[in-house]
Amino acid sequence: MNQFKIEDSFALEPDKFVFAGTMVEGKVGRGMTFEVPEAGDKWKCTVRSVEFVRKSDGTEILGLVVEKRKQGYLPGTGVGWTCELHEQ
Repeated sequence: MNQFKIEDSFALEPDKFVFAGTMVEGKVGRGMTFEVPEAGDKWKCTVRSVEFVRKSDGTEILGLVVEKRKQGYLPGTGVGWTCELHEQ
C-alpha cells in the first residue's frame, strides 16, 4: 500500500497546486492518483510530478504537484489527511 500524509498544500503557479508532506508507506510517482476530502466531497488528483519543496525554515519536504482544478483548491486543502496512492 502507498500512503502519503499531507502536511501543507498551496498553489505553486497559476496552473499547479502542491500537496506537501511525507510518505508513510510505499512509493509515489508521476501518474499515480489519490483523493483529497473537501467540503464533504472527495476530489481525485493525478500526480503531475514529485518534487522537493523548500519550506520557509529551510527544510525540504516532499511535494506532489497536481494540475490546479478550474474551481481551484484552497491553501490548506487536505492538511492532516493520509491518502492512498494508486498506480494507473
